[in-house]
Amino acid sequence: MPKQDAQMQRKVEHLFLAEKFFTDESFADFDRVRLLHNALPELRVNDIDLTTDFLGRKMSLPIYFNAITGGSRPSSKFNTELSQLAAKLNIPVSSGSMGVYLRLPKETKSSFTTLREHNPNGFVIANVSAKANAKQAQTAIDLLKADALQIHLNALQELAMPEGDQEFFWMDHIKEIVDNVKVPVIVKEVGFGISQENLAQLFNIGVKNVDISGFGGTDFAQIESERNHELDLTYLDRFSLSTVESLLESRSYQNNLTILASGGIRTPMDVIKALRMGATSVGMSGLVLHHLQKYSLGETEIFFTEFIKQLKLIMAAIGAKSIEDIKKAPIIFDGNLTNYMKQRHINF
Repeated sequence: MPKQDAQMQRKVEHLFLAEKFFTDESFADFDRVRLLHNALPELRVNDIDLTTDFLGRKMSLPIYFNAITGGSRPSSKFNTELSQLAAKLNIPVSSGSMGVYLRLPKETKSSFTTLREHNPNGFVIANVSAKANAKQAQTAIDLLKADALQIHLNALQELAMPEGDQEFFWMDHIKEIVDNVKVPVIVKEVGFGISQENLAQLFNIGVKNVDISGFGGTDFAQIESERNHELDLTYLDRFSLSTVESLLESRSYQNNLTILASGGIRTPMDVIKALRMGATSVGMSGLVLHHLQKYSLGETEIFFTEFIKQLKLIMAAIGAKSIEDIKKAPIIFDGNLTNYMKQRHINF
């Protein structure tokens, strides 16, 4: 298979395998977290305000569609629908990794530009690998007229990938991009979580926004192991931090970094819990991609309309009239998480 066909075929395989392994069950550890209801909420549901600040822009909801796809004909369809849905909901939407565009611009351009074409006034995020340089990052930003840039960290995915990288010297690249591009930069994991030690490293080179993207949803070690016919590296997920653990790890940096949360978000309660734990907005990829692959765009819109209604009902139940009020709700962690916090010296 020619090299360019292999690169585009990998994107098609990712879509197929993401849906094959999708489950309604989340392994992000939100079931280990409880919020207490407020018996005296003193509010009207209709007065609840879901608007939030996303990197300096007012958005209608504290959610965004995270990096998913691009680089193939099927992904062009999904990016078009993601863009249309994001425009209707007035939420940010991110492209998948644009590395394939940087290698094969002519063949893959339209699968990415559809994000902006169908959402001309929306908040669109470009996405590149941590091995990209500032010039490549700017190329990705320019293509989408992007409002922000994601730099994804995917060491465990690369190790499981049959054609994956074996060298990981990324810090200088990240710093170069942060120092040179004019849009906000988000450094994000791809579903294995980020520790407080890594957050310290990123903060020290000038990173201001981090998507902790923990384990619990789309598992790229599983996906790449399915593609790797020589090695089964599904055990790599044992190194992972769940989304809840990653949020705990971020606790001491929440005053210095904008923390975004993603990874295994399945329910409105997951969103509310993530916000309570310090996220400023919550990303979804597997959930929306599953609905777009299994159902129509119209049915997916109905699903998210109901999702939003449930966000308001939960906020009413805990007495939160705004996103900021969510952070005042009493929270309880189970014994496993309290032990984790003790060993990791985390105060909540």
